[in-house]
Order: sequence, then structure tokens, then C-alpha cells
Amino acid sequence: MPELIAIAYTEETVAAQAAAELHRCAAEIPLDPDAVSVIVAEKNGNHQLLTSRHPGATAAWSRFWGLIFSVVMNEAEPSELDLSFRQQVRGLLLPGSSVLLVAIGRETRGEILAAVSQYGGKPLFCSLGAGAPDALSESA
Repeated sequence: MPELIAIAYTEETVAAQAAAELHRCAAEIPLDPDAVSVIVAEKNGNHQLLTSRHPGATAAWSRFWGLIFSVVMNEAEPSELDLSFRQQVRGLLLPGSSVLLVAIGRETRGEILAAVSQYGGKPLFCSLGAGAPDALSESA
């Protein structure tokens, strides 16, 4: 079953560094490069969603990450994303912090966590339901 991994970092830039590491390792894991995003909690209280669209990326990934961002920031309430998970992620997004988000299908969470272990962080996990992009459902 598809899963969402969120890894929280106490600095704004660390999640983006971990995302870059996952992109470097994507062929080895394997991981869809569009299955990675970052939420940055800026020091001024604003939040940014950062994704990297690659050639061949589908609109489904844009919709997916937009929905996840809306849910985490409490702007939407789909039932597929566990309330406790949403609250924990939101609680970790303190000003000056960041969260790495990785949607995985058949890939094991262990490989993802190992690839970004040097950055530390606090990982959280949530099963994804029908809202997951088709690419994840096909590889699950």
C-alpha cells in the first residue's frame, strides 16, 4: 500500500538538502523523482511547498502535493490522511524548520530513511489511500 513519509528538520534548508540526496539516489532505490517534496516553515511564519517537476511528470503529482500541503496546513480535510499524522507534521513546522515528504509505493521505507540518515530528522509515517497518484498504486 502506498505510504507517505514525513521527516522533520529543525532548519529551513535541511529538508531540501535531503530531497536533493534522494534525487541523487533515485535510480538506486528506485524512487520517482516527483514523489518528493519539501515544506519550508519560514522564520516570518509563511509556509512554502517545494516540488521538482521532471520531464514526463503528470498533473496528478501536482494535484497530490497541493492536496497534501492543504491538508497539513489545515486548509482541507480528506479522510485518506490520518488526523494524528497531519497534526504531528503541522506541529513540527515551527518557524525556521522544514519537512521532507516522500510518497512511496513498493519501495521500502528503510531504503529512503537510509539514504537521508546523515541529515537526522524525525520521521513520521502514514498510509495513503485512494488519493495517491496512479504511479504509486501501480508500484505498490
